[in-house]
Amino acid sequence: MAHTRRSNERDTPTRGIRSAALFLSILTACASGDGSAKDPVNPLARRRADGSMEVFGGRVIPALPRLLGVRQQYELRFKWLEDKHRQLLPMMRKHGIAMWIVTNHEFHPDPVTAYVAPDQSYTDAFLVHVFVDAGNEGLKRFSSWRRPKLDYARLFEPLPVPRDERGQQDAAAGLRILYQRYQPRTIGLDFRSERGQESGLTHDDYERLVRLLGPDGEKRFVPARDLIEDYFDTRLPDELEYYRALVLATDIIAQRALSNEVITPGVTKAADVKWFFDEQIASLGVGGKPWFEIHTAVQRFDAATGKAIPYAHPAPDTLTFQRGDVIHLDCGFDYLGFASDWQKVAYILRDGETDASAGMKLALANANRIHQLFRSEPRAGMTGWEAAGAIVRKLAGAPFVPSLYSHPIGYQGHALGSSIDARNGVPGPRPARESRLRPGNWRSVEFSAKTALPEWNGDSLLIPMEDDAFLTDHGYEYFRPYQTSWYLIR
Repeated sequence: MAHTRRSNERDTPTRGIRSAALFLSILTACASGDGSAKDPVNPLARRRADGSMEVFGGRVIPALPRLLGVRQQYELRFKWLEDKHRQLLPMMRKHGIAMWIVTNHEFHPDPVTAYVAPDQSYTDAFLVHVFVDAGNEGLKRFSSWRRPKLDYARLFEPLPVPRDERGQQDAAAGLRILYQRYQPRTIGLDFRSERGQESGLTHDDYERLVRLLGPDGEKRFVPARDLIEDYFDTRLPDELEYYRALVLATDIIAQRALSNEVITPGVTKAADVKWFFDEQIASLGVGGKPWFEIHTAVQRFDAATGKAIPYAHPAPDTLTFQRGDVIHLDCGFDYLGFASDWQKVAYILRDGETDASAGMKLALANANRIHQLFRSEPRAGMTGWEAAGAIVRKLAGAPFVPSLYSHPIGYQGHALGSSIDARNGVPGPRPARESRLRPGNWRSVEFSAKTALPEWNGDSLLIPMEDDAFLTDHGYEYFRPYQTSWYLIR
């Protein structure tokens, strides 16, 4: 489903979130005099009564949204799982998969498991989820899990073998019976892919399945990778506003990190920003955590030498931020089975400065030109390679160097689907394995723009950006307004 409503006109989760039964409130309000109060740690950050924060330069950071607690997340994800299972049979037929076997181990789960079965801890030594195209009977779903709770039983039947006194089933015997009963012409397995989400089958389990199903069964093994990508990259309309809340929370924490609330020139180190972000996510109380190591990068013009220092990416943990630093923050976290991915830039003013320079503003405006082209050029049905070409053609002759490395986002930060890739403005060779942009799919619009600055004696300033967006009939729409002015730190 394509969504055409302009997302950047809204700063708070909409009715879809507000109507949910219970939320964990994480708003903070300060009441004093005019309804706001200076932060006792840093007077350059002032909290307002509505939970928003005003930082140096008059920049207002919105209040955090209300996110779901872990039980409400489970219940909502279970509802979505039922909806996703209704899409599965047409996808299996589209990709020629008659039976799909997903194996799982204690402490070594297949990445697929959390998205085809309820999100919970599976402690069986060997567990299978089996999906079968049963013809006129439709989709049949089986599982050997030994603790089939009521909600679980709404999705899966037990394997056709008895349980022992502990509730366990002989998964090997059950798989043999299903194979003989349905005689699938193809058996999809999570293997033969360069992507981790599509290659969760271990070598040991491959050999186990060969022993169970024999040489004839092995001849029917096919990679399930195209099915997995289709399943992972197809979004439910109801997911959109909940994901918007995650993006908003990410944006707010990132903006706070790139402000005087956190950064004091000459004092704050790169590791302090990372730990601030980690601790803020933990304090939400919603079970979220970063899906990669949060980090910063630094650029600076050295007036003494008349040259820009080499771009330090990532910045060493011990690097201390100084006046004149351009800081690039790369961050994101998991919540509700989704991941966010976010990059923003800030500038620490030198003594006597009140704003970023004209060249720095131009460099940011050049980056925004790429933002606009992601809005106008990609279309559902294009391959990522075609979308990259459409954007690059519009940038021909630009007075800066663009570099695109945009990837899908969703269940994972680096999710499945088409990449839109043109490093240094040049699309690479057409990929051997191509998929097409799906209507409504989510994307991490990730790129950089390199601009030569006169005030840096012609040395270049790199502006990396990353914003989460969704595909409409008219191009990508951003979940949050992208950055159009410098985050200034005094």
